[in-house]
Amino acid sequence: MNRLNPLYLILLFITIVFLSFYSTSNKKELYFEKVLEVKNLQQKALEFKTLTNTWINEKFVNNTIDEILKSSMFKNEQIIKTTTKESVKIKIESSNPQILDTFINKILNKELVIKKLELTTNSIDLEIGIK
Repeated sequence: MNRLNPLYLILLFITIVFLSFYSTSNKKELYFEKVLEVKNLQQKALEFKTLTNTWINEKFVNNTIDEILKSSMFKNEQIIKTTTKESVKIKIESSNPQILDTFINKILNKELVIKKLELTTNSIDLEIGIK
């Protein structure tokens, strides 16, 4: 049997080492990208959880609505508030469009889940979700 040239063995070994380091570095870069994606996903999940807890919190929704309705601007207006298990329905009637505009701006600037909104020239019919 013929002997193998030692230079071929050394060259083969160097090639294998080079390829293994190259593939390892590529996998390491992919690993760091995936770790970064997981961190971003966890951060977005935490933001989503806090937003859903705030928006669906019944006490928060009721307190926010009561705070808006107790404003001195809306004391002389006809306001009907009905609370059910899943939503709060509000109907406000006014001949002054400025008051209706202020009311709708206050509602839309709060963190509330609005299920239904009907606007007419004299009234606003609003349904805000609790669950």
